[in-house]
Amino acid sequence: MNAVKRINTLLGNIETALLCLIILSVVGLGILKIFLRYVFQISLLWNQVVLQHFILWLAFLGASLATCENRHISIDVLTRYLPKRLVQFTNILIHFVSFVIVSILAYTGFEFIRDEQASSATLAGAIPIWWAKLIIPIGFVLIALHFALHTVMEILSKTKGEVASWER
Repeated sequence: MNAVKRINTLLGNIETALLCLIILSVVGLGILKIFLRYVFQISLLWNQVVLQHFILWLAFLGASLATCENRHISIDVLTRYLPKRLVQFTNILIHFVSFVIVSILAYTGFEFIRDEQASSATLAGAIPIWWAKLIIPIGFVLIALHFALHTVMEILSKTKGEVASWER
């Protein structure tokens, strides 16, 4: 179980670092946009599109990090009234079903990227816009991976009679 926790934590740390880097980039580009507009009366054409795609990256990486820490949106009405053993089984089932659903979304995201590759649209300069949209399937893959890791951690904690680390 420690190896599974370490993998989950490592992915969470990488996601956190990427989130920090993107937030700094968003703030930096925003300041640059304001500075150039009011000091030099010029505007960068690509700045707004890049900022929009950074927000997309923030959303998917944030969702993945929330899943890593088991802080994603959930409805826990049933788990408040179920016995502990049934709660663990329910958690395994919920994490597994979530994994399956998010995996389907990841597959659909890859199909979307394949369709986007046919477009000649660019983000900034010669960078194809589909590169920026790669976060859609990658984000879903990361979320699915976290759900898979949580499923394994829940199964391992159930076999040892422990409570999973995020429930303590």
